[in-house]
Amino acid sequence: MGSASDGRSGSTRVKHGKDGPQVVTITGHRWTDEAEAKFLDHLAASCNVTAAAAACGFSKEAIYRRRSADPVFAERWQAALAQGYARIEMALVGRAADAMEGLVPDPDTPIPEMTVRDAIAVLGLHRASVKGEGRRPGWRARPRSLDQVRESILTKLEAIEAARRALPAPVPDEA
Repeated sequence: MGSASDGRSGSTRVKHGKDGPQVVTITGHRWTDEAEAKFLDHLAASCNVTAAAAACGFSKEAIYRRRSADPVFAERWQAALAQGYARIEMALVGRAADAMEGLVPDPDTPIPEMTVRDAIAVLGLHRASVKGEGRRPGWRARPRSLDQVRESILTKLEAIEAARRALPAPVPDEA
């Protein structure tokens, strides 16, 4: 808890680092259990990291750093993201069905402040993470080692040579 002299209350948290778990005291405008809950609730409702970070008073950069440093938080983040993704998918299906029947969209759907285009864009950003498909947008492929590049080149050269050998022999021109 915070010290009596600083006037701030605090909470304790288990931080997971390279040396294992440690109990740390959090005071002031720092990450708290309440801030985490607020962030995760907003993320589960919208799949929007920037808006969820702003809702709990942090920048998205600070939130991403926290996710990288805290594997437990990263797991909770992923669960909230999956929940938000499912909510948006269901809302889009509902809106599509309503549109096909000529009904006006329900203003109480989980994504009232999001256009269908925005919802589809958010789903596209998080599809790889939630569904486990391919790489996440903006992530570069891991550079290959020199041995991997060499092996790839040799394999391609062998395929070219095999294709060349498979071609019929040229017929000499009879003039």
